[in-house]
Amino acid sequence: MSSAELAAAPSLPALKMPKTWKFFGTTLWGVGAFAAMSIAQMAAILIAFGFLVRGEFDEDILAAFANHGATLAGSVLVGMPAALLVLWLATCTARRSFASYLALRRPTPGQIVCALVASVALLAMLDGLSWLFGYPLSPDFVLASVRTARDSGLIWLLVLGFCVGAPIAEEFIFRGFLFRGWSATFLGPTGAIVLSAVVFAVIHLQYAWFYIAGVAMVGLLFGYLRHRSGSTWLTVIAHGFYNLMATVQAWWIIS
Repeated sequence: MSSAELAAAPSLPALKMPKTWKFFGTTLWGVGAFAAMSIAQMAAILIAFGFLVRGEFDEDILAAFANHGATLAGSVLVGMPAALLVLWLATCTARRSFASYLALRRPTPGQIVCALVASVALLAMLDGLSWLFGYPLSPDFVLASVRTARDSGLIWLLVLGFCVGAPIAEEFIFRGFLFRGWSATFLGPTGAIVLSAVVFAVIHLQYAWFYIAGVAMVGLLFGYLRHRSGSTWLTVIAHGFYNLMATVQAWWIIS
């Protein structure tokens, strides 16, 4: 082929390479995932209230219904797919595999044991701090959720929502997606662990500030586990186990 023919030949389209979202892209997609989850949760509560609660609308009745343990757990299970859908769109837009981007790798048995032992130790330390500073072992929000779910015979739904649904949704967002993007920026892994733990704590505004500080410590532990193991599934397991221990502790207190 002559040089003239080469020049006239159509050029091949440039290949778009996979990428990792940087600070602002990661932040915006993370906010979108959390917003989608929250909107789905609120919609589920309102729809369930309309179907299950008869009679004239009353704000106090709606508030009691929305704060019922079974309602909260059910809304968490509804909100989880919405969050995962946004994260899937984010990874597809980045031309990356969902599983690899979020580090959905199987942890080793040794990593699981270490994560569970660390979770027990952290809960024991936070209980000790609660006793030292004169705070109840379990926040009122947790006690009320467990009590209402138990009294209605729906404790199994509470465990499913709080110990399975919430850990998957929150860990996929914070230790999966946000950690992946933020650790590839000026923050580095350490900064990503700290920032994700702070944001993780802030979203738990249903607690008093003492307990929010405890949630931040939990987030630091999970971020460290994610960084050292390279597995978000490990933090899902640790998160679920931690929530299960907190639920059992609350059950013991109200009993």
